[in-house]
Amino acid sequence: MNLDGTLNSLNLDGITFREIQVDLNENLQRSYALHRPEMKLSKKSVLSVFVLSGENSSLPLGEIAALIETYSKNSTCIAVQKRVIVSDVSDEWAVNRIAERSAFCRFGGLLIGMGSSLEELFPYPAKEEKEDFKLSFLSERKEERSFAVRTETLSRESCARMGSIIKEKTGWRVSLEGPEYVFQVENGGENFILGLSRSGEKKFSWKERRPRARRFFLPSAIYPKLSRALVNLSRAREGDVFLDPFCGSGSLLIESQLMNIDSLGIDLIRWIARGALLNTKKYHNDHSLGILRGDSTRAFLPLRKVDAVATDVPYGRASSTRGKTTERIIKEFLESLTNVMPSPSWEDLRQKYCVIMHPSNAELASVENETFRLVERHLIYVHRNLTRAISVFKRI
Repeated sequence: MNLDGTLNSLNLDGITFREIQVDLNENLQRSYALHRPEMKLSKKSVLSVFVLSGENSSLPLGEIAALIETYSKNSTCIAVQKRVIVSDVSDEWAVNRIAERSAFCRFGGLLIGMGSSLEELFPYPAKEEKEDFKLSFLSERKEERSFAVRTETLSRESCARMGSIIKEKTGWRVSLEGPEYVFQVENGGENFILGLSRSGEKKFSWKERRPRARRFFLPSAIYPKLSRALVNLSRAREGDVFLDPFCGSGSLLIESQLMNIDSLGIDLIRWIARGALLNTKKYHNDHSLGILRGDSTRAFLPLRKVDAVATDVPYGRASSTRGKTTERIIKEFLESLTNVMPSPSWEDLRQKYCVIMHPSNAELASVENETFRLVERHLIYVHRNLTRAISVFKRI
């Protein structure tokens, strides 16, 4: 993908998609490929589609690419529209898990239709092509099945029209509340795209987990949506050991444990560590490895092995930095992390990552060393005096 604003075209058996310029920097581009020549797509390929939320940042795209790498290592993705991602992830369980975990993904499902008009999107007549693709169940007329059609990029009229087409061809009933199947119709540049999810509609209870709703509150606590995205950027999987070395009130630990990831938090201040423990006990304790009071910048961490790391480093007057600059804190922590986060080997081939959120004015050129390389960076504007940067380091 070119980053100079040029529009490129991809041809998939006569169906053309237009890539759009996405605001990604060189480090992010090195981390993953949005399009590779070896990604051979055709109408008969088992593809998936993900619809992202509308934040004006590279973070939603970075998160979905990280999750695709987590659950389908050799898969790739193409941005056919700023909010619509087509991928060659073919396993339906992996597609559903990616969509469930993502903070910025509104929909994830199998790609079942591509065409220049809405009528071409649903190519499964009532009693024909039952062996086509893996979706033969679409050609079985069962009125007890319910469905809904959603969209993020088209009008309500287009959504209703697509619903009428599906109802006519399947005989299913429309149910806007709790449908069994969810179809997602989107604008894919020069073509329309239709996706299908059989796992129901995605719902998150961000409000229930906001910082003010927790038993222990800190003004510097970050919101659950951003916390979840940071954990996902670390490529942590179920059963992994996840570490937040500057855990504060436990925002990242709560989200990681809700995703069935074994998590440990460390904080320098004792009463903050106790508060974080209260918060994690309230939301999910089955995957909590505890909260420790300690200094994560020391040469020794109280762990034998860490699979993934994500954190928001302390900065500003409200945080305790012991007089250290942001750059020094990050540098010393990465040096201590080297001992417990091994590089890929024959015993464990998985690539490991450390995700750090910090003020964008921090100079990290001196932070990289022979064991950690900066591969990805996202910017989040907060207010006039603060823009946050999310830096992703790869263990090498």
